[in-house]
Amino acid sequence: MGKIVVIGSINMDISTELNDLPQIGETIKGSNVGISPGGKGANQAVAAAKLGGDVMMVGMIGDDAFGADALANLNSHCIDVTNVWTVSETTGLAMILRENGDNRIIVAPGANNAWPDELPLETIIANASILLLQNEIPFTVTEKAVAIARLYDVPIIFDPAPVDQFPLSFLRKITYLTPNETEFKQLPEDILQDETKAVLVTQGKNGVEVHDKTGINHVPSFPVDVVDSTGAGDTFNGAFAVAMTSGKTVQDAVAFANQAAALSTTKIGAQKGMPKLSEIED
Repeated sequence: MGKIVVIGSINMDISTELNDLPQIGETIKGSNVGISPGGKGANQAVAAAKLGGDVMMVGMIGDDAFGADALANLNSHCIDVTNVWTVSETTGLAMILRENGDNRIIVAPGANNAWPDELPLETIIANASILLLQNEIPFTVTEKAVAIARLYDVPIIFDPAPVDQFPLSFLRKITYLTPNETEFKQLPEDILQDETKAVLVTQGKNGVEVHDKTGINHVPSFPVDVVDSTGAGDTFNGAFAVAMTSGKTVQDAVAFANQAAALSTTKIGAQKGMPKLSEIED
């Protein structure tokens, strides 16, 4: 299995459960408060590592207690943290409101926006088997990483969340684009050109639509009792990366990722709910 390099955000998540969302000026009671490691980059790295992937995390943490906890968590999953750097900012923070199985998330980037100009990205990416990216760090860093990956023929998985007005020239350099159905509607229609091999539109309980140059194929989901959908998309991306580095076809890799994502929703917490390979096999 090849090396998965994840370049992205590292956060701590503070979550609470609500019966209803507060109105403007209203205070309501929450329950089941939790503090846990998060960030789309770190989440996807942990998802891949728990499924047996050889993972390197590249990102920024703050010089604070949350940063120390986030780093210790990555280490606990045997993720290579050689290129996780500490900066003089607060560690990124995500506030998650859970309501009836759905979630709403507010992100304060902190250290995730504090990337130095000079980083050894070329050395890092040149030795990767696949590059996994999201949109929670400065776009200039992501754009540079994509250019380097193209130079060394490293396949790129890009999760365009949170969605933005990405240049079409950038999107067409992505090997596997993984928007959810809402994000897909906000992307340019004609992106299956140049190096793009597939657009994987994740649709929750309705599975995944695989858009490639042959047309559209549907890969079904797996029915489960959803407890918390936080991190399901990140689980999908990490699992897809593992499957592709282990030699699966795109279709089989999507089916594997669907299994992992479904299982992740049966437990509370983004990373805590992510399954191990043995759970998928069971």
